[in-house]
Amino acid sequence: MCVLIFRVGEQPLLAANRDEVYGRPFSSPRRWVAGTPFWAPRDEEEGGTWIGVNRNGLMAAITNQSRLEEVPGCASRGHLVTGALAQAGLDSAMEWVRLELVRAPRNPFQLLLLQGPRARIVRVAPEGTEWDNALPGLHVLSNLHDPGEIDFGLPPDASWEEIRPILADPSPRLPREVAVCKRAEWRGTVASAMIEPGRAFLFAPGPPDEVDYDRVDYP
Repeated sequence: MCVLIFRVGEQPLLAANRDEVYGRPFSSPRRWVAGTPFWAPRDEEEGGTWIGVNRNGLMAAITNQSRLEEVPGCASRGHLVTGALAQAGLDSAMEWVRLELVRAPRNPFQLLLLQGPRARIVRVAPEGTEWDNALPGLHVLSNLHDPGEIDFGLPPDASWEEIRPILADPSPRLPREVAVCKRAEWRGTVASAMIEPGRAFLFAPGPPDEVDYDRVDYP
């Protein structure tokens, strides 16, 4: 996943595009049976996921950090998302992630954990692990940009109708002429999603400028 737009507050929202190798298989969101049931797509190569929401409204999503060096053989980052979503809430998810990173280090990533008016972002890089709070409001994360580098000019209470055209924009609107909806010969935007806990989970199983969003049977 490469672009996350999320709102921290009484009406939290998470919208995201996933960029990946075109040939990497995935399945559309479904209910996962776990300690706390959750809804998420599945990465069929490694068995984890990149985005989801659980029964208690905890959302999680992950990006890599493409500008940082990776080491072959590390454990899958997608299992951090499934493990976090299986927890009851934000605090227990944070503790599970801390312990899991001690057990099995991962290549660089940014993991968002969001539940109502609280959000934490854990960033792992070669120099160490950093936990940040995300204040109430609208935020953007990207695997190719620094925190705070992207500003879409959206209001804090931006609706899905305002966010959706951004996720479907193939123009180079981001810093360093990067597109939100990406295309390359072997890699690009392969899926898109929007989650409002207790309200809706929408999922496009392809680039959102070409594929419509379907409503996931949630909760």
